[in-house]
Amino acid sequence: MLKSICTAGLSAACFAATAQSSVTVGGTLDLGLRQVRNGSVGSQKSEVSGANATSKLIIRGVEDLGGGLSAGFYLDGTILADTGVAGAAAPAGQFWDRRSTVSVASAQLGEVRLGRDWVPTHLVWTGFDPFMTLGIASANTFRSFAASRALGQAFGTAGEATTANPTLRVSNALEYFLPAGLAGIYGQAIVTAGEGGTPAAGGTRGEGFRLGWAGSGWNVAAAQFTTHNAAGDQSFKDQVYGASYDFGVVKLDVAQRRWLFGVDRTVNTQFGAVIPVGRGVIKLTYLRANQTGATAAQSAKDASLLGAGYVYSLSKRTALYAHVAQVENKGAATFAIPGGPAVSGTATAANYFGGQKSTAYEVGVRHDF
Repeated sequence: MLKSICTAGLSAACFAATAQSSVTVGGTLDLGLRQVRNGSVGSQKSEVSGANATSKLIIRGVEDLGGGLSAGFYLDGTILADTGVAGAAAPAGQFWDRRSTVSVASAQLGEVRLGRDWVPTHLVWTGFDPFMTLGIASANTFRSFAASRALGQAFGTAGEATTANPTLRVSNALEYFLPAGLAGIYGQAIVTAGEGGTPAAGGTRGEGFRLGWAGSGWNVAAAQFTTHNAAGDQSFKDQVYGASYDFGVVKLDVAQRRWLFGVDRTVNTQFGAVIPVGRGVIKLTYLRANQTGATAAQSAKDASLLGAGYVYSLSKRTALYAHVAQVENKGAATFAIPGGPAVSGTATAANYFGGQKSTAYEVGVRHDF
């Protein structure tokens, strides 16, 4: 068709046709039933959104500019499918809370991207977690701003109540991504403008990188993101490195994520396995949080997580899943699986939880569209 138009001498139509562009709409709806028991505090049942894959709406577009160049945009917003609310987990007015970017890319030189996006450390950490940092067995279970000494001191205990904290995503970013075809090497660099704000308000001032290699069954990667305007205008470092190997019958991985702020440390070490079984897959994980603080009591607040899951694909778009997990706290640690009754680390509180176990199970269905 394009050839016949050009032959007819319709140069304007030919130019429009060659500058091909496309816009696609897609996403995921994921709903599950969950029960969490937090030691002596009690248990709670709930319907949850996004336990196997985040419920979301994505609108993206790409325009071919010719000569290996392209331009594009990407809009990605959370949907709380259990209530039908969009972007409810984000600050007011932040509908596209997960990603909002525009970019120019070259097949030979790479991509330059502007906007709100994932931090490099989260991309690496998620890539090595069998549960993709979602659900009750997530490797992000210890990303608690109340229980993690380093996160709480850097961003305040309310930091996890927003999506503006720099351990997941950042706004006002300038990024560069390496092109494909570099013998398996991939990576990116990122800088973010604080614009006079604080991380809690989306004004993160920082920079970071991601670098990895994938090939012959291997995947190895490392990443770091430094926030320069954390509490007291001090620097907070988020570091991740990991490796995995796919044997065919099982994929094994190991990764470590370190949160560093002054004398406070939270070091998360994760071991995982993914075992394909027919149309399904078995997932196993062990995660340990080792904390270090200014006192022996703070350094004793460690925890571990054991998780297992099974995902059965009914089709390319639809899957059923079941997960179980348990968190065991040490000392006065108060890490808990999300979705349970409120806990407290205050010894005088009626719902004191420090040092107890948090156990959970969930079942659900996921559909991609």
